[in-house]
Amino acid sequence: MKLVCLGDSLTYGYGVPRRDCWVSRAAERTGHTLVNRGINGDTSGGMLARFGRDVLSERPDRVLLMGGANDIIFGGSDAPARGNLAALAHQAVAAGIRPMIGLPPPVYAEGIPEPWLPLTDYWALAPVFAAYRDWLVRFAGTFGFRTVDFAVPGLLPPEGQNRYLDGLHPDGEGHRLMAEAVIAALPPLRA
Repeated sequence: MKLVCLGDSLTYGYGVPRRDCWVSRAAERTGHTLVNRGINGDTSGGMLARFGRDVLSERPDRVLLMGGANDIIFGGSDAPARGNLAALAHQAVAAGIRPMIGLPPPVYAEGIPEPWLPLTDYWALAPVFAAYRDWLVRFAGTFGFRTVDFAVPGLLPPEGQNRYLDGLHPDGEGHRLMAEAVIAALPPLRA
C-alpha cells in the first residue's frame, strides 16, 4: 500500500533526523510505502495548493492529512483549516484515494521558545486548538474517514512536555510514539 502523508512540520519531522520522523519509522516498521510530503511552516491552504503535485501525482492508495496548526498560529482561527481540510479530504475521495485524518498532538505553550513568542499568544489559542481537534473528530466521523490520533500516551500531560523540542514539535522519542499510532491504523502488509 502507498500512503502519502501531507502536512506541515509535524509531518516533515522538524528538529529530528529524517530517518527518525514518524513517517520514516512507520514505513520501516510496516513495509508499506509512506511518502513524506510535510513542509515546515505550511498552512492548510498551502497543502491544498500543492495537493495535485504532492498527492495526485504519487497515485497513492491513501493520503494522511494533518495540518491546520499554522493556520491557527498565524491567523488566530481554525476556520481556514476546517474548510481546507474538508476540501482536501473530498478531493482525495473524488480521485479514488482513501483519506485519513491526523489528529494533532498537544501544544505546550509553556515550552515555546522566546523568539517565537511575539508571533502569537499561544496560551490564548489553546481553546482554538482544542476546538479544531474536536471538529476534526466530528468531520471524520460524519464522512467515515479513519483517524490517526497523535495525542498518544507519552505525549499527553503531564509527562508529554518532556517529549517536545519546543512546545510544538515532538522529539525523536515523540516521533517514535507517533509512528506507533500510524502503524496501529494501517492494515497489515499482504504477503
